[in-house]
Amino acid sequence: MEKSGRRILGMGEGKQVLFLSLFLSALTLTAFWQVSRCEFLSYDDPTYVTENPPVLGGLTLEGVRWAFTTLHAEFWHPLTWLSHMLDVQLFGLSPRGHHGTNLFFHLLNSLLLFLIFHRMTRAAWKSF
Repeated sequence: MEKSGRRILGMGEGKQVLFLSLFLSALTLTAFWQVSRCEFLSYDDPTYVTENPPVLGGLTLEGVRWAFTTLHAEFWHPLTWLSHMLDVQLFGLSPRGHHGTNLFFHLLNSLLLFLIFHRMTRAAWKSF
């Protein structure tokens, strides 16, 4: 039980964490689901995806080398490049697939942060 004694619907700690994780997932999906209908933006999508030849080539050995050795767009962020390359490999230039990947990472990070807070506090409700 939480230190504050607060329980959700009389559930034990493990069930509270599961319930809140599912609820957080539903909230995240509800808040961001609309991105599945969005197009690419002209802000930075050309630099990162739609007009970037190494990314447009998909996930290749040459692309991986480029990702780890370039300062394209003034930053060194190979995981970003690899993620975009994999998206192109899997979804082509369909914005829906690329935005779906971003939604997945938002969902994963929300859950990860909740679980980190829970691990630190041992209080499901306070961590939420």
